[in-house]
This record gives sequence, C-alpha cells and structure tokens, in this order.
Amino acid sequence: MAEATVSFAVERLGGLLIEEARFLHGVGDKVTEIQAELRMMRCFLRDADARQYEDEVIRNWVAEIREAAYDAEDTVETFALKLARRRRGGLQNILKRYACFLSEFKALHEVGTAIDAIKSRISHLTASLQSYNIRSIAEGEGSGFRNETQRLPRQTYSHDVDEDTVGLEDSMEILLEQLMKPDKRCSVVSICGMGVWERPLLPRREAVQGILIQLTSADEGHKAKIRNMRDEELFESVYKIQEEKKCLVILDDMWKIGDWESLKPAFPLHKAGSKILLTTRMQAVASHADPQGFLYQPELLSEEKSWELLRTKAFPKDDGRDPTTINNWELLGKEMAKDCGGLPLAVVVLGGLLATKHHTYEWERVHKHTKSYLRKGKGKYEQQGSGVADVLALSYQDLPYQLKSCFLYLGHFPEDQEIHTKALIRMWVAEGIVSRVEEETPEDVAEGYLDELIGRCMIQVGRRGSNGRVQTCRLHDLMRDLCLSKAEEENFLEIVNLQQMETFSSSMPTTRTSNKVRRRAIFLDRCSPLESVEEARLLSVNGDEGANSYVNLIPQNGTYLRSLLTFHAQYSSIIPKVLRNTDWKNFKLLRVLSLERLPFKENNNIPEALGNLVHLKYLSLKRASLPSFPSSIRNLGCIQTLDLRFYSAADAGQPINRFGINKVIGRMKWLRHLYLPMYLEVDDSKVQWDNLSNLETLKNFYGEHWEVQDLAQLTKLRKLKIRNAKSFEELVIILKPSCPISNNLESLYLDKVRATMEETDLRQLSICQHLYKLFLGGDISKLPGHHHLPPNLTKLTLCESHLGQDPIPILERLLNLTTLSLWSNFYLGEEMVFSANGFPRLKYLSLSHTFSLRRLLVEKSAMRSLKFLGIRMCSSLEMVPEGLRYITTLQILDISYMPKEFIQRLQVINGLEGDDFYKVRHVPSVSLIVGKSFISTLSFLLPHIHTHKIKNK
Repeated sequence: MAEATVSFAVERLGGLLIEEARFLHGVGDKVTEIQAELRMMRCFLRDADARQYEDEVIRNWVAEIREAAYDAEDTVETFALKLARRRRGGLQNILKRYACFLSEFKALHEVGTAIDAIKSRISHLTASLQSYNIRSIAEGEGSGFRNETQRLPRQTYSHDVDEDTVGLEDSMEILLEQLMKPDKRCSVVSICGMGVWERPLLPRREAVQGILIQLTSADEGHKAKIRNMRDEELFESVYKIQEEKKCLVILDDMWKIGDWESLKPAFPLHKAGSKILLTTRMQAVASHADPQGFLYQPELLSEEKSWELLRTKAFPKDDGRDPTTINNWELLGKEMAKDCGGLPLAVVVLGGLLATKHHTYEWERVHKHTKSYLRKGKGKYEQQGSGVADVLALSYQDLPYQLKSCFLYLGHFPEDQEIHTKALIRMWVAEGIVSRVEEETPEDVAEGYLDELIGRCMIQVGRRGSNGRVQTCRLHDLMRDLCLSKAEEENFLEIVNLQQMETFSSSMPTTRTSNKVRRRAIFLDRCSPLESVEEARLLSVNGDEGANSYVNLIPQNGTYLRSLLTFHAQYSSIIPKVLRNTDWKNFKLLRVLSLERLPFKENNNIPEALGNLVHLKYLSLKRASLPSFPSSIRNLGCIQTLDLRFYSAADAGQPINRFGINKVIGRMKWLRHLYLPMYLEVDDSKVQWDNLSNLETLKNFYGEHWEVQDLAQLTKLRKLKIRNAKSFEELVIILKPSCPISNNLESLYLDKVRATMEETDLRQLSICQHLYKLFLGGDISKLPGHHHLPPNLTKLTLCESHLGQDPIPILERLLNLTTLSLWSNFYLGEEMVFSANGFPRLKYLSLSHTFSLRRLLVEKSAMRSLKFLGIRMCSSLEMVPEGLRYITTLQILDISYMPKEFIQRLQVINGLEGDDFYKVRHVPSVSLIVGKSFISTLSFLLPHIHTHKIKNK
C-alpha cells in the first residue's frame, strides 16, 4: 500500500511541476530531486510491502515512507496554492508589493528547507531497506499490473452476471417450502452461517422504521411521519399491520440476542399469519428467536461444486487457448478450489483473481500463494471460515497499487450501503488516487478501475444503467471487514460510529502504525439523535488514556485530514453545531467533504470558513437543508465536483433567497461536475460560462434565467439537464455539427419545456452520436422518424408530451433501446400497439399517469427481452394485454394504484383465478397495489424460484 502512496505522490508532484510552474520557480529542481528519490524508493517498496506483515521493523519503515510521501506532496502543493492566492489578490501599492515579495522569499526558503528535510528522510529510509536485504523490483515485475499501459483494461468477464446460483438451488427450494407453509403462529425461519454466500441471499431491511415503510408502501410524506414517530408508536403500528395482513419480514445479519430482544415487541409472535426470515452468523441468536422455528444451516460446497463455481468465475468465454494450457489450469484450479474448504465466497474471490491471470506461471504463483496463505492462516482467527479471510487477503495483496487505494476507499461507506458509483469515482479523482492517462478523462480511467475490481470479485454490482454501466455497487460483509482492517493498518481511514458509540475496531487483527489518520467517516445513529455537544464526544476504543480518552466527531486538528464524510446526518441536529465550532483553518489539506442531508438552521448554518479549504476538490451538500448559502465557497479554486442540490431550511422544496451563482463559480476553472439546486432564485448578473471550460456535467440549468446558446462554450459537456427551457428551438443552436457539444453529449434532460417541441427541431438530435439517455418533458407536436433520433439511445423518457399519434411504431424501431418510460399523459389516444419483433432489446417499460389509454395490444414476438413492466395510475386501462403471456422473459409485473376491477382480474381469491390471471401465470413476481392495499408474490423476495400463487396480505 505504501507503493500506492509513493506512486501517486510521484505523479502528483510531476503534475504540479507542469500546472504550477510559475509558482514553483526557485524550488522546481528540488521538487524534481524528491521525485527521483521517491521513484527509486518505489522499486524497493514492491518487496517491502509484501514482507511487512512478517517483520515489524519493515512494517514501521513502510509506514514512515508512506508518511514522507504524503508530506512531500502536501508541502509542495500547499506552497503553490499559497503563492497563487497571494498573487490573485493583486498589488495595490508599492508597500504591499514589497511586503508580498518578502513574504514569498520567506516562503520559498521555508519550502526549500522542508523539501531538503523530506529528501533526507527518504534517502535514509532507502538505505535502511537496502541494509535489510529488501530487493529492488523493476517496474511491472511482481505485480498483476501490466506495464504496457497505465490504464487498467476494461474486460468483460464470464462471471459478470448476477444470476450465479451454483450450490444454492436446493437452499432456495427448502426456504421457499418453509416460508409458504401455513402456521398457527408467527414463526421464525432462520438461516445460520458464516457469510458463506457470495452475496447476501436476501436484501437488508431497515429495523422497525424500514419494516413499517415497506409494509405500508409509504410515500415520501408518510416516510417522514414514520421517522418522527416515538418508539412505542412505531412498534404498535408495525404490530397492528401484521395482525391485519400476512407479512414476510426480513431481518438480515443479526449478530446479538439483544438485537432480537429489542425488535421482538414489534411482532405478533403468538398469532397466525406472518413469517420472519432471520439471517445470522450466530446459531444462539436463531435458537433464541424461536426455539420451535426452522433453522437452516447451508451446507458447504462439495469439491465438484467448488470447482464448477471456480470455473465459471476464472475462465473467460471463448478464450481460444490450446487444450494443454487449459488442462494445466484445470489441474491447478481443482486443487485451489479444494483448498477453499467449500466456502462459496472464497471460491468466488479466488476465481476473480484467476480471471486476471493469462499465463500458466501466473496460475502456478497464485496456487503457491494460496497454499501459503491458507497454511499461515490456520488458527489465526477464532471465527469459523478463516479460509475465506485468507483468500480475501491474497486477492487484496495481488491488486495493482492503483486498485489498492480505490478498494480501501470503499471502507468510508456504511455496511450494506448501495454505493453510487458516480460519487465514488469523483471522490477517487479528487483524492488523486487515479493515474493520469493521455486522451482519457480521469473519470473514464477510474471507471476502468471499478470494472477491474468487479471483475476480480472484490466488489459486487448493485444496479446497472440502461447502457450497461454500473450505477451502484456494494461490499460483501467479509470483504468489508478486510477493507476496514487494511485501512486501519495503513492509517488510510478511521470510522467514527455513533450507532455503536465507538471508533471502528476491526474484527481482523490490525496494527496501526501512526496517529496521522488521513480520512474519516462518521456514521450517525438513526434512532437516537444527538442533542448536545457533550454527546458528540465518543469513547475511544484505542485511546492512549484508556477509558477516559475521548475522540471528537471532527478532530480539532485536521492538519492531515484529506476526506471527511458523514452518513445518516439527517437524524442529528448536533452536527451543524459541531461544524460551526470547528476551526477550519486547520483543514487546508482536505480534498473531499460530504455533508449530505445535514439539517442546518439559521443559527447553525454552514460555516463561512469552508472557503478556507483551498485544496478541496469535492463538496456535496446534496439534500441538505440550508437557510442561506455562504459566498465564501467561491474561494474553492481547486474544486472539481460541486453538488449544491440542497433545500431551503425554512421549507424543503422552496428556493433559497437570491442565489448569486456567478459569484460562486466564477473562479472555479477546474470545475468538472456542477449540480445546482432544484429550486432556485437567481440574481440578475450574467453567468460567465466560458470560465468553466472543463465542465462535463451541468444539472439544473435554468432556461428561463440563462441563455442556452451560452453553453456552446462548454466544449467538454457530457451531461446536461435544463429546467424550464423556453423552447427546444434554442437548444438546436448548440446541437449543430460544428459545435463540440453535439459530439460529446451523452445525457440530455429537458424538463418542462414551455413551447411545443416541433418535429423538425427534434430531428437535430440524430447528430448526437453518443447520446444514450434522453428525457423530454413538454408538448411534442409529432415524433420524428426513428432514423432522426439518436442512433445509440438506450434510455428514453417522454413526459407530458400530449402526442396525438401512437408513438410505439416509431419508438419500437430504436434497436438499442433498453429502458422506456412513458409518463403523465404522454399520449392522448386510447390504444397502443406493440408489433411483432419491435423493441428487440427493451428490458424495462413503465406506463404512468396516462388517463385516456384504454387498450394495449401486444403481438407475439414483441418485446422479446422485456424483464420489467410497470403500469401505474392509468385509470382507463381495461386489462393487461393478451400478448403478455408470450413474453417469457418477463420477471416483474408491477401494477400500482389501478382500479379495483383491473386488479381483481389478476388475483386468485379462495382458489378462484381472475379472468386475466392466465396472462401472468408465468411471471415470477407480480405486485398489485390498490390505494394502500398491497398484494404481491412471494417470489419477489426469493429470486429464481417461480411460484404462481398471488397471496392476499
């Protein structure tokens, strides 16, 4: 990991020499020298990193080297920024000019002295490593990273699907049988095992709040009321609903008997109907929850099943290798699969590692290391399943240095969190842990890193977008344990967890080597909000003064801190007070700051002092509530991502008073991603959009206030969302072939276009060859032919279009379309026809709030790839189409807020099938909602098991 720190320091220093040459005049030679020292040091670190876990002396040296690299980068970057700010301030008279020169001369001397001291430290450490027989390993040797390219290649892996169920088929059948069995009481079905599945079998539900939200299908307003309920109200509401309905409640990954006892009052345990599905690693928890309940302990994989699973992960499809090589790999693979002890997660991760190895000697090396790791790991951990931990550790050790930092960064996020990859990637970039590659944006390079980590089975795919890109990802619990233990060892990250009232202490053995923690994540308690500053001081598990040692939520001396993220902040009113009392002058090295959902008040607003964070590159205030916005944000000259999608503290959804956008973004020449508030009053000053030449994402551009034609200067723009545009005609100006935007644009969102969109103007969209996502909100006179629409469109939404002609004959000829949403009276006719062979790749179709539509006709072979069909509030629609029974790929049918007669045609009541049930008999999941009444198939919760029963709840 020290290799990663040193390597990124070398890259960053090189970048500073280029970007800030005029400010580094006089110390440029010294910076080059320290670069050379670090570059030489990096060769020794490949061996030292591998040996540090065997020798404490080496581990301490590696820690010192890592700190020296951080110090070198911080010293040079701080000096350059300090000079840049002084010179921007202007020189108004001769005395000020003279004072400025003296100050610069002094700063130059100080930074030169500091660089010399760091250089001396590095030279001494290099000599120490050499004297300890640490060998120098050449670039590219001993690593899974190829030297031919700096960028990790994007690959399509044979296992890059979400349907691997090797070894799970019998488990699914057993569980389904138990859950469907009628019972005279509310029984508990428990699954007990040590994280043996690749991913959690069933989705996590929040505790009692989440249960109530799920059972009531709560909208946003109702969710807020639920979250404000007192405990006794909350438990009583959940209890009553289960008395009235048959429910399936899922409690995932419960560790303690006390956790069950705290939730038990919410369940009518002695009354018939409901079922509770509980997953746990502790058999005592399952036995205590229901001594008479069904306890299922998944069996370990057999050697044959282990090899079958490993083979699906490790071998690329249609590789074309000679049979001798494949036979050799199979022999090695079978031995390694056997060594995994039947634990699926170990097999999966090992397969992901092997998928990156393309030569027999590499397989032999992994085979040797697997044996070694498993041998050393025997007896290392008390927990069952230490073989998993050993294989995970091997997979981490094999990562290229670029990926190690990216993997450890995932530790910022709470357990079971669906991590939004856009934000994650931009944090990676802001932190400087993404290598520079010519002709590639940093985000594209980082996306390659993400794909590689997925390919290695280090992280799991949560949700993909219409174009196949990963939108969310997550960490398996055991992989997260590894991530946090390594992050703690490397002083990479510290977690402050108010849910457990402690700082993070990993379940794996760790050795912290320094008190200079570079990153902090704060997990706030959802159920017990802090009410005083005293409560915001947490007992430190590893404090120097034992039980009397405390750690502040936000360290008072943040000199070394680079990232600060808060989670579940909406549940705590104390955090804004803590922020206001923090001395932000000590946080000048901070790169990433996420204050999402924070409830700021008039007397505890976001502090003006945030403008002192001159190194800050990522700031998110998404869904925070603010009474006003600090103008000091304009001083963030290095900012790359600025998310201002906040609300007014006075009334969520209302505009903040007079927002001077031009004053805020005028100096942000490095800004690449800008998200403006959804509700905004702007001042009369003209925005100088040409200052933002690096902008790639612009969300919530206000068409009624600003001129769309000014965006023509944003030549790198990829994603654009315009609210309240005057007309589509003005957009045509920036979509001309001569304008670079037309070639770069990937996503276009036009909300509430005032003038009717004409067919001739919409034809201009065909020029946008890379446009894959399109939202058109507003009247459309007529759709252009399919050949006049973007050729690579994968996701399309039409809203309030009021089309007079059926749009399907045109849209179904868009061959790449995978997602289609038709909302809010998009069509004024009564009938739509989906013809044979139309929509060949469509997977998701949503029809909503269209009140004139009476009939849907679906011909055989139409939508042959469809997986999801949603119909919501189409009150005139008479029935689901006959042709639905021919769509064998359909997995989910979601019917929401439709007339009672429509719903009854799909129900089975007392064994009697409704008139239309035969049309959906083959669909694994059918969800029906009439008002607040919810009906669904059990198979929605248990994927891959088909059941034809629709249960009244």
